[in-house]
Amino acid sequence: MLKGQKWWWYAGAAGFILAGAAVPHAEGRGLVLACAWIWPVLLWSAMGVREARDQTSQLLFSAPHPLAGQLPALWLAGVSLALITGSGFAVRLLAGGNMRGLAAWLIGAVFIPTLALSLGVWSGSSKPFEVLYTLLWYAGPMHQVRQLDFMGSAPATAATPYPFYYLLLACGLALAALAGRKRQLQT
Repeated sequence: MLKGQKWWWYAGAAGFILAGAAVPHAEGRGLVLACAWIWPVLLWSAMGVREARDQTSQLLFSAPHPLAGQLPALWLAGVSLALITGSGFAVRLLAGGNMRGLAAWLIGAVFIPTLALSLGVWSGSSKPFEVLYTLLWYAGPMHQVRQLDFMGSAPATAATPYPFYYLLLACGLALAALAGRKRQLQT
């Protein structure tokens, strides 16, 4: 997923990690997390699309266990990217003993790549994720609208039921991605 990234991409990601751990004010850290999780948007948007874009679907889908092995590996790579780029925020939540905030953050780290994978598998294009995620990111975390704060970046979001709703949505999206990939394998 990170193959071919320039040095400045890694420097930017490292800067967001350090800033997330260093910013003392909770609302400021939330804005840093929002920026950290928009940074890899183009990497996430390729999830579920790469096979069609690079015309390797016949090769990949003929390999053993394309549904049980490749799809979870791709999803895990996306989640790992979210965990790494948002790790500075998580360190501050752990240091402060904010377990509800950490759970909301973890749900966000699962929700983003699941959304990307599901939209990529079903649309065959990276554009739907790029547009929807950017709009959701702008309305929710950047403006601290609790109902749309899928990453738990606003301090008050963790105390609401909204992170749980995003967990349920992520589960539904994961099932949709699985069904979409199964459909692709049959055609």
